Amino acid sequence: MSTSTADMRLSGGHPALDLANTVDSRRDRWGPDLLGSFADLLILAERLGRIDQYAASRLRRQMESDPAKAADALADALALRESIYRLFLSEETGQRSPIDDLRFLEDRARLGRVHQVLAAKGVGYLWTLPFDDLCQLTQLFAIEAVELLIERDRRRSVRECKGNNCGWLFLDHSKSGRRIWCSDATCGSHTRIKRFRSRMKAI
Repeated sequence: MSTSTADMRLSGGHPALDLANTVDSRRDRWGPDLLGSFADLLILAERLGRIDQYAASRLRRQMESDPAKAADALADALALRESIYRLFLSEETGQRSPIDDLRFLEDRARLGRVHQVLAAKGVGYLWTLPFDDLCQLTQLFAIEAVELLIERDRRRSVRECKGNNCGWLFLDHSKSGRRIWCSDATCGSHTRIKRFRSRMKAI
């Protein structure tokens, strides 16, 4: 069981899905929630390589100097997380995307796009956020989620892990395209052990 964003598995295959997976379990039981503070969101962004140490330091100082604003930014991130989860779960189940979640995601991504700046990276350039405001971290994940949505016809499907007490989302990069677990080493192994024990009891 993960206890925080510092030790959770990053098995979603995409930053937006890893954000959605910051609830330790979504099947059979719900929780615990790994996003207990804005600092947890910041740690996740750093682990995913979406923000450098200088930008992280700026946001951390803002978080410490304005706890109320950090709490509001966290609440917005949690709402975005649940919208992302429902949107990509609908892809797994073959249902229409929830329109309210789509509009909420679009709104946060638009806010982020307005603040993007062109920055040098290696020998090229990329669009990025200046990270001079706490809300931009949520906007970053919204932009990532939108990009994943619009790539639907050029990527593998998003799947829901069928492991006990999991329900995490992941991009299926397996050769067969039939992967059912977010991680074979954890959920896959636990499921096989449970099945083996059930067979032993039946003997």
